[in-house]
Amino acid sequence: MPFMDIESDSRKRPAPRGTSAYPRKRAVAACQTCRSRKTKCDNRRPICSFCDSAGATCIYSAHDLSAYDPASLSILDRLGQLEDNLKAHISMSLSASPASIATPSPGAARPNPAVSNIESASSSSASHIDNTSRQDAQPLANTVEHILKWPVFGSRFKEHAELVQLLRTSAPLTSSRIANFDLDTDTCKQLLHRCIEHVLSKNPVLEEDFLRNTMNSVCVNGIGWDVESCLVLLVCALGSIASPDACQADWITASSYFGAAQRRFGLLIAMDDLIVPQCYFLAGVYFMYHLRPVEAWRMFAQGVVCIYPDGFGTEPLAHYSLKECVYWSCWKSEVELRMHFQLPNFGVIGNRYPQHIPEPPVTDPSHEPKWYYYLADISLRRLDMDVRDTVAATLTPTATDTRTQCIELLPAVPALEEHLEDWTRSMPDVFSILDPEENVLHSILEGRLLDIYDVLYIPFLEGALAKNLDHGEATAMLNTLAGKALQCCVKRMSRVEPGLRARHHGTWLALRTCMRSALMILAARSAERLDLLPERWESAVVTAASVLSQWQNESPDVKDRFTVIRSLSAEVGLELPV
Repeated sequence: MPFMDIESDSRKRPAPRGTSAYPRKRAVAACQTCRSRKTKCDNRRPICSFCDSAGATCIYSAHDLSAYDPASLSILDRLGQLEDNLKAHISMSLSASPASIATPSPGAARPNPAVSNIESASSSSASHIDNTSRQDAQPLANTVEHILKWPVFGSRFKEHAELVQLLRTSAPLTSSRIANFDLDTDTCKQLLHRCIEHVLSKNPVLEEDFLRNTMNSVCVNGIGWDVESCLVLLVCALGSIASPDACQADWITASSYFGAAQRRFGLLIAMDDLIVPQCYFLAGVYFMYHLRPVEAWRMFAQGVVCIYPDGFGTEPLAHYSLKECVYWSCWKSEVELRMHFQLPNFGVIGNRYPQHIPEPPVTDPSHEPKWYYYLADISLRRLDMDVRDTVAATLTPTATDTRTQCIELLPAVPALEEHLEDWTRSMPDVFSILDPEENVLHSILEGRLLDIYDVLYIPFLEGALAKNLDHGEATAMLNTLAGKALQCCVKRMSRVEPGLRARHHGTWLALRTCMRSALMILAARSAERLDLLPERWESAVVTAASVLSQWQNESPDVKDRFTVIRSLSAEVGLELPV
C-alpha cells in the first residue's frame, strides 16, 4: 500500500499475501551520488565510473549497511538527510521577508533537497541534533482544550477545558481474582503468540527467544514473586485483549493477569535491569488499550526514568540495540501523552533521545511491515519535534495578536511543507490493503503525518478566524494555509477511519485528533467562514461524531467532547445520526 500523498488518493495494486512488498535481497552499497540519482553503481573504488566521468565527488558510506533490505535502507538512509536539510532550509527561510514569499501552490513541484544536498555518512551522523542541549518538544496551543477556548466559541466551553481533571473521573480498573492461578503451558503459548503478533511486533521491546524461555520457565516452576513472573503476567494480559476478536471473557481474564502483575510492581523499584522498563512499557500499553492515558503516562514515564540513556549514541550505526528500542518506545509514548496533558518535562531526561534510530534485527519476514511501521513512526516523531520547534520559536502561547505571529511564521512554511512531502515520497510501499492489521498500521501512519500538518497549519486557522482582518497579501496567504488546515481535517476523517475504529496502543490519541478535526471545522462554520471550508466538511463531522459515539462510554473525555460536537453541529444546522 503506498503511503499517503497529501494531494492524491491513488493506490497501487497490492502484493499478494505471503509475498514481500519489496525485493528480499541484499542491498548494494552504492556510493551516495548514485544512490541519490537512484541509478546503478558499479562500486568501483575509490571512485565509481559515473562519478569519475561526471567529475563528481564519490563517497561511500563509512558503515556497512549492506545487510539491510531496500525498505530498511530507504528509511535509515533518508532520516538524517531530511533532518539536516530541514534545519538548513528553515534557517534560510526565516531570514526571508514575508512579502517575498509566494503562496505555496498545492500542485507545484519542488526540488528534492535530500538529493541535491547529500553529505557523507560520517558528516551526516555527526551533524545529527546534539540532543543533550536540545529543547524538549514544545507545548503549543493546538490541543482540543486550546481550540475549545478559541474566541469564536467565547467562554462557553471553559468548564470542558481541564483534560486531566476530566480523565480522573474515570472509575478505577477492576481486576478479577482467580483462585487457581497456575499458568497452563498451551494457553500461555497462545497468549504469547497474540502478544507478539499484535503488540511486540510493532513495539520491539523484548527479544522473542528471551521471552519464550522466560515464559517456559515460569510455566514450569509456577508464578513467583519475581520480575520474570511480572513480565509473563503482563504478556498474558496483553495477549488476552490484543486480538481484534477478543471477547468479554478475554477482557475479564486479562484483568486477572494484570491484577497479579500489579501486585508485583514493587519488585521493580529495587532493580536496575532492562526488564524493569520493559515491564513498565507493557503496563502502559495495557492501560492505553483500556483508554486510560493518565495511568499509561505514569508507566511510560517510569520506563523513561529507569532507562535514562547514559552512553547512548556510542553504538555504531547499523548496530542493533534492544536498549535503544526500549528507550525509544517508552520515550515517544511518554512525550506524546505529556504534550496532550500540557505537563512539564523531566529536564535533561525528557529532552534526550538516541542520536540514531534503533536498527532492525534479523527478524521473521512477516514482521517486516511492522518493523517498518515502528521505524517510520519514530522518524515522524523526529519530524514532528522539528516542526514544533520552528512553530514554537515564532509563536508565544500568551500572546494576544495571533495574526501578527502567524505572519512572522509564514516564511518557514514552504520549507516545512517541502520536507513533509519529501518524507512521504521517500517511504517504501510495504503494506498490503488485504491484511486488516497492516491496513490499520498504514492508517495510523497517515494520521501521524496529518498530525504534523496540523501543528503547522492550526495557528493560521486560529488567525484567520480572528475578527477585523485586513485584505492584504499576508491575509490571503494566511487564509490559504487556514484552508489547508481544514483540508487535513477532511482527509483524516475520510482516509484514516480504520485506525479510529480499531483498538490499539494509539486509539485514545487517534480519537483526540478526531475531536480536534471536528472542532476545527465547526469553529470555521460557526465563524461563518464558508470560504475556508473544503468540500465534504459535513461528512467529516458526521464521521467524527460516529467514531466518538462508538467510544464514548470508555473514556469521560470522549463522551464530553462528543456532547460538545453534537451541540455545535445542531447550532449550525448539521444533523448527526442518532
